[in-house]
Amino acid sequence: MIIRIFASSVPTKPLNDAQMRGAFLYIYVYSQNTLMERLPHFMKHYMTEADLMALLKSRGLVISDEDKAVRYLESIGYYRLSAYMYPFLKVPKETHQYKDGTTFQQVLNLYRFDKKLRMLLLNEIEKVEIAIRRAIMNIPVQMTGDTYWLTNSVHFANQRTFQETKNTIGREYAKSTEEFIKHFKNSYCDPYPPSWILGELLTMGNDFLDIISPNNDMLGKMHTLFSNYPEIDLAALGFPNGWESEPLWAQQM
Repeated sequence: MIIRIFASSVPTKPLNDAQMRGAFLYIYVYSQNTLMERLPHFMKHYMTEADLMALLKSRGLVISDEDKAVRYLESIGYYRLSAYMYPFLKVPKETHQYKDGTTFQQVLNLYRFDKKLRMLLLNEIEKVEIAIRRAIMNIPVQMTGDTYWLTNSVHFANQRTFQETKNTIGREYAKSTEEFIKHFKNSYCDPYPPSWILGELLTMGNDFLDIISPNNDMLGKMHTLFSNYPEIDLAALGFPNGWESEPLWAQQM
């Protein structure tokens, strides 16, 4: 779309003497559709795992066991693994050439490390989430004496927040197939169960972990994981030298 604006360089005059000098300014405004029209179509064709393995080798990735590499590409997928290949690319990365000596095994090690780190953290986060959810559901009951406070608007200062919460609860409660929800629906006539039951349907840091699970062994697990993957650059993960001595971790030692 083109917008044309006329900019006058002299003051306006009556129509019978309306000589004007100026210039037209053209402004090009691209809509989303126009932008899409300017972008190229996706032209990459499908490649088998064997073809992808050959492509990686042509880009400088060292693959000692080609059959095993093909099996990993089949089970994990090239697209997922490509995220773990990216750090090993030479600069500029657009050339898709790997740093000298980079091996497929290094890519797999980075993938495995990331998977184990996520599993370790998610396990600890789950403890925090459960404890916080319990506190949020139970403390208001103790303060208000209302076991159904979560579905009672008088306990919400912001009615919009209450309505959004109530809508979410209604959707989750209606579609839940959990046995404890089925039991409540079949046993009681109340429209909703008490807050400590509803809390299990709603979805909600290491500082919390030490309070919730004071004898946790997360630091030891982190040390073990890092020692099993010495090639991982901890600085790239945000861990400075001497991270174990930081107050967050030192209190566990």
